[in-house]
Amino acid sequence: MKNAETTMTTAPCFECENGTLHAVIEDYKTTLPEVGEIVVSNVPMERCDECGDTVIGEEGNKIIDAYLDKITGAITVSEIQAFLDKYSITQKEAAEITGYGEKNISRWLRGHMRPSKSVSNNLRTLFASTEAFEILRNRNWSCSPTERLLIEDRQPDPEEKKILSFIDYKAMAEMKLVEKSQSPKVRRTQVCQLFQKATLQEVQKKLEDSWHEAAAYQDTNQASNPISAGMWSWIGEQAAASIQVEPYDREKLSGAVETLREYSQHEIVQVIPKVREVLRQAGVALVFVPIMKESALRGCTKLVSPAKAVIVHGLKYRNHAQFWRILFHEIAHLMLHLCEAGESIADYDNQQDDPREQEADQWADDTLVSTSELNRFAVRHPAPPNWQVQRFAQKIKTHPAIVAEIFNKRAGEEVIKYSLLRSNGLFPSIPESAVKSLGQELADHF
Repeated sequence: MKNAETTMTTAPCFECENGTLHAVIEDYKTTLPEVGEIVVSNVPMERCDECGDTVIGEEGNKIIDAYLDKITGAITVSEIQAFLDKYSITQKEAAEITGYGEKNISRWLRGHMRPSKSVSNNLRTLFASTEAFEILRNRNWSCSPTERLLIEDRQPDPEEKKILSFIDYKAMAEMKLVEKSQSPKVRRTQVCQLFQKATLQEVQKKLEDSWHEAAAYQDTNQASNPISAGMWSWIGEQAAASIQVEPYDREKLSGAVETLREYSQHEIVQVIPKVREVLRQAGVALVFVPIMKESALRGCTKLVSPAKAVIVHGLKYRNHAQFWRILFHEIAHLMLHLCEAGESIADYDNQQDDPREQEADQWADDTLVSTSELNRFAVRHPAPPNWQVQRFAQKIKTHPAIVAEIFNKRAGEEVIKYSLLRSNGLFPSIPESAVKSLGQELADHF
């Protein structure tokens, strides 16, 4: 809505070079994800009388920024500077203490980027509470030990028996999270002790909450229930909580992608420690939780705090190609979709209706095997033999199994025969012993 306009000539138009910019005062409209459409009134601008191009100058941008800061509750530049001054710390020290990243803090201070609501609230809390800041700076998480709940050792009631039927107790025992037993009484006690809940009904509530936090979609061709799926995601997040990582940095994660892709050329068991370390340095904790009955999940991604992300890999498909495609799919969610702490993405096999899943699949495949490179290869070799697949994979520094999967997916049929690849050792599987070993590692985190 136009409020006022002046005819004072200010400058020639930089866009069309034929017109002249004139000062106008108008309402400025924009849309914010958390707020929706907003209108900033009486913003000074300049508009070309020839092409209509509009320029918002320094004065107009200050008015818009001030209004958006007020609407979103974003911490201001002066508040951030006051935070640094109060504790006599540099931008680098603030980044190390808060985990927000030095580049982000620099951008906030220069007004080049607006901090999120959660970041703003955290910084204001630290500014207001010297005690909280010192605890964070010194990483003094110690507290008096809490008394463990005394679990009643009894047979499960009928409702608890039904809950137990949905829990993959055998898988949990293989992970060494509970003791092996066929006794319903022992199983009830073990599960309640793991969660420190008096009843399995309380455990069910905890698992369903975990399911709803991490699993927004239930469109899958495979049987699934919220208790089993919630157990799977809960185990992964609990295990990741004890893994120390560097402050989460999306730019560092982006820079690590090429290294991870090159690792795909090697045997999975050999490179898993390297993969974990590369992700750890970028602020991502990688945890492997073998698939449990009726969980149907292959992977889950969550930004648990501004300083830490988690990827839970289900090892659902034990072939080499699927291992890497699932891992890169989860990385894609961090690169493309997750921006706020607490956000999560849970993946299923048949999420064709969710554009984020399609985007993550496309990003993963294109990162592992460049679409342009694959197109050129497919044109020259519409039905490539194994040796051509292997040579192409070596050229782009990825594994032949990954090339074959993405090539066949693009073709819509099995052009490159997996049986022939297997016979030549080019389509390896993850040994069952390795899957069990990774699962048993989880007990170390509890």
